[in-house]
Amino acid sequence: MSVPSFSNIITADMKKLFGNAIRSLLEDSALTVACTLYFGITKYEACTNCVYDPIGRKSSNRFITGGPVPFRNGGICPNCSGNGKKPVISTENINLAVIYDYKDFLGIKTPVNAPNGIIQVIARKEITPKLLRAKELQPSTEISNYTNARFERVSEPQPAGFGDDEFVFCNWKRIK
Repeated sequence: MSVPSFSNIITADMKKLFGNAIRSLLEDSALTVACTLYFGITKYEACTNCVYDPIGRKSSNRFITGGPVPFRNGGICPNCSGNGKKPVISTENINLAVIYDYKDFLGIKTPVNAPNGIIQVIARKEITPKLLRAKELQPSTEISNYTNARFERVSEPQPAGFGDDEFVFCNWKRIK
């Protein structure tokens, strides 16, 4: 008994159609939601409340006239805790396709040992370096006034596509 040949079933036109369909879903105005990537502390900026001492590399604990939080000279600056500089957390807003229901991407039909608070994002592969650098992700930033969920990456971005790996998906676990 011979096995039927499946060659030429998935044609170049079918691959192109699949790629176009996923690309159209990932357009900014399609099925994506605004998300914020948090890259952690990437630089420090001078405190606007006290005079910085470059020799001691900390606050001189002298109030700058017009600063936001007055304090006595010699006291610890309440704005920077006497460090003289404040950390700046770098962020970037980006549109990603977010899948909130783990059953849609893990293939689990029964809720036995099912992960809670796991999401999956789908993006173009050009976004991969940003996903790798990000320490945290806040999905759906338009509703952040109602819920302030934060997620950390639990898997490396995995390539996906129909023969050309044009897209990536990545799983994130809720931490806040």
